[in-house]
Amino acid sequence: MSARKRGESDLPSEKRMTLGEHLDELRGCVIRSIIALVLAALICIFPAKYLLAIIVRPLVLAMRANNQPDSLLATSPVETIVVYVKVVALFALVLAGPYVIYQIWHFVAVGLYPKEKAWVYRLFPTSLALFVTGVAFMYIFALLLALNFLVGFGTWLPLPQAHPTVFERTLLGTPAEHAPATVPDPADWPDVPLVVDDPPESPVGTMWFNLEEKRFKVRTGDETYSYQFQRDDKRAMVTPHFKIGDYLSFVLVLTLAFGIAFQLPIVVVFLARTGIVPVATFRKYRKGVILLIVFIAGMLAPPDLLSHLLLSGPMVLLFEIGLRIADRQNRRPEPETSQPDRPA
Repeated sequence: MSARKRGESDLPSEKRMTLGEHLDELRGCVIRSIIALVLAALICIFPAKYLLAIIVRPLVLAMRANNQPDSLLATSPVETIVVYVKVVALFALVLAGPYVIYQIWHFVAVGLYPKEKAWVYRLFPTSLALFVTGVAFMYIFALLLALNFLVGFGTWLPLPQAHPTVFERTLLGTPAEHAPATVPDPADWPDVPLVVDDPPESPVGTMWFNLEEKRFKVRTGDETYSYQFQRDDKRAMVTPHFKIGDYLSFVLVLTLAFGIAFQLPIVVVFLARTGIVPVATFRKYRKGVILLIVFIAGMLAPPDLLSHLLLSGPMVLLFEIGLRIADRQNRRPEPETSQPDRPA
């Protein structure tokens, strides 16, 4: 055992704090955290609209890929404002998060031993990196695939060919269709340019069809008017049109699910290093652990098969990685250290 410096103690704190002092310290941490969140929210009021655009972008891409309307619905007068406030609060929590975590750590660290503090210093950066990796994996890969599957499922249900028969016309009271008396010459039809990007400068009255956005556009003065078209052979029985509040909740659930799920290697290493669940036990009951992971992924992910697979697959891989890391660390000899009993 290495010699300690003069005055250094193994106890969490040489100064005993009374219950009132602990409560005062906790109140100070809470007040400072709330002030930081409020200031961050004020800063994030304007940039939050760009964050909301980033969150909605995968849905717009999935809608356009499946030839569906690329806008969101608000079914109450205040729904858009409520959603915007939620985005501001989320953005403020991310911005003020490091300071809030520091305040929590400042309060908790008084009651920890030096070895326990060392564990926190080692695990926290890894935990944060895994959480960010999980969120990035969700946004870049899983979210777009899940939305493409969910939106595309509606287009998979074909719209029935509802051409009424003579009997059905009689029941419905609809007149029979007749061919028009005159048919315009195709040479007289106006040509509509097909473009991928909107022309930067177009004269008044110019018309074009944007192939990327599936929109027909007309230039009138300083403004451009557009209407989104759907492929006639791809008209579906169900047209998905999501509420903005429901979509935001869907993304937040996925964010928390993937961020928490990617903490699995740390959980495995912690259980193995502390001896709560040895590595040998993990290996012995590997099939049961994988079944438990699949069950947990089903609880965290949205109720569709693709989202479940996109979450449970990485979780199983992360479990195996955590198991290998724990096995390597257990093979290293650990120096014997004595730790005093925690004071009452």
